Amino acid sequence: MVERIIVIGCGAAGATAAMQARKFNRKTEIAIINEEPYSQYSRCGLPYTISGKVREFNDLILMPPENWASLKIDAKFSTRVTRIDHSSRTVEYEGPDGSGTASYDSLVFATGARNADPPIEGLDKQRVYGLRSMDDAKALAKEAERAKNMVIIGGGLIGMEAAEAFHERGLNVTVVEFLPHVLLAMVDPDMAQIVEEQVRQHGVRLMTNTAAEAVLGEDAPKAVRVKNRETGDVEEIPADAVIVATGVRPVTELAESIGVEIGPTRGIKVDDHMKTNLDGVYACGDCAEHVEFVTRRPFAGGLGTVAVRQGRVAGINAAGGDAKFPGIVGAKVTRLFGVEIASTGLTEDLARRFEVTVVKGSVKGLTRPPYYQGGKEIKVKTIYEKSTGRLVGGQIVGPEDAAMRINVITLGIQQHVDAPGLFDFENCYAPAICDTWDPLVTSAEAVRRRLRM
Repeated sequence: MVERIIVIGCGAAGATAAMQARKFNRKTEIAIINEEPYSQYSRCGLPYTISGKVREFNDLILMPPENWASLKIDAKFSTRVTRIDHSSRTVEYEGPDGSGTASYDSLVFATGARNADPPIEGLDKQRVYGLRSMDDAKALAKEAERAKNMVIIGGGLIGMEAAEAFHERGLNVTVVEFLPHVLLAMVDPDMAQIVEEQVRQHGVRLMTNTAAEAVLGEDAPKAVRVKNRETGDVEEIPADAVIVATGVRPVTELAESIGVEIGPTRGIKVDDHMKTNLDGVYACGDCAEHVEFVTRRPFAGGLGTVAVRQGRVAGINAAGGDAKFPGIVGAKVTRLFGVEIASTGLTEDLARRFEVTVVKGSVKGLTRPPYYQGGKEIKVKTIYEKSTGRLVGGQIVGPEDAAMRINVITLGIQQHVDAPGLFDFENCYAPAICDTWDPLVTSAEAVRRRLRM
């Protein structure tokens, strides 16, 4: 019988875990302990507070703090867990009202992740930021009012979304990316090139295959010294402020302190029930390591959609249920400088790392029939396991309609659809909306013929 549940963290995963535990078990005591002063908010919305597309910071708060009491959940904010004794199942904490102790039958770690700063000289200066928290975004919104030159180190999702936000505020923006292309955790080089062309056309300086070596200046940045990895050329890029967006690392110290097992991706290792190696202890969200859906290899989520799904499973099971999480497909989408970029499943690079031999179907199509005005060019790539023809990934880049198409590919991956199966997919049709043969279908046809299926 589960009488007491403690959830550490109130992000997407932790908040969902607490709410789902309450839905499943109306009687159990539930407490949330959160280091940040804010209740659950959308981290993915933070770049848009800088551009002004989100008007107020409070608009990002998804669960007002006063609402937890109506669910009979004790939510403690600006409160830090100082010690956990799993043998006695107690948690010690410190907060605005002093220190305290709480007991649990089930414990859920939803401690999230923190910025992983690279070994670059000068990152301890003032006006050098991450973009992970509400406070980060508030500070950067002020920078948008006083800075002229912004250098962003890292060309992943957060870095590129921040670049767009500051560009829209009128700043001179430079993105420095260590790898040969931006967004390589999301799309392959051929798709990334389309995005890069669009970014450069808008006037953002994009320096790929370039290492940021140091942030120069006294107390605050004056410039960032960079080195081209191919030519060896060194340059100093003027900077009034710097954003470091080079990825995150799971926050696992508390879990490790009680003997929770950490996996090869450095996240808390969990099973399909989001349970750790310790009885009554669960983990979910950015701090957790589960498995990639296709290969069943250890994999970290790092996505809000994954966090809420894992949080649901962890919360139900912490309350005495029997829910399961199927694995991480990794569907993601963004919109940058007028282009939608969507991906799901394995990229070609990830397939190589996981030793999966793949074939791809890559086509350029239109979002509407060629005779209907207003159709936009869209590039679609679907990726299949060579030995079976099974759909394992997909990427889409174009001005519109990428998200729903990538959702179809994600469902196909989860349902083990192969190239003939996707080719037989009966898409809807209307001239004002889409063509009789969707680019998804035609991408599958190329692979079906190649594999003679």
